[in-house]
Amino acid sequence: MEKLSVWFCGLYTTPCLTGLLYGYDTVSISGAIDFLQDKYALNPALQGLVISSIMIGGVIGAGFSGFLSDKYGRRRSTGRRAKSSTRPRLLRLLAN
Repeated sequence: MEKLSVWFCGLYTTPCLTGLLYGYDTVSISGAIDFLQDKYALNPALQGLVISSIMIGGVIGAGFSGFLSDKYGRRRSTGRRAKSSTRPRLLRLLAN
């Protein structure tokens, strides 16, 4: 059996953790809907829009990712996306 490299393990672990964080973000916005309902008196349609906004943002971001990869290169654009998604998550983690 071949020895697994750190690069190979990271290559398969990173998307799994990213999917886990994406699921966590989706669930956390669903948990906040009660507070938003109390503050803004949202009707059911607006509640659905607020909860699905994270998915809509993912679709829009996926649409631009190919363009950014072509313009700046795969590694630079991936690094920038990782930095831009890590900062808000760390701030939210530190806020609690």
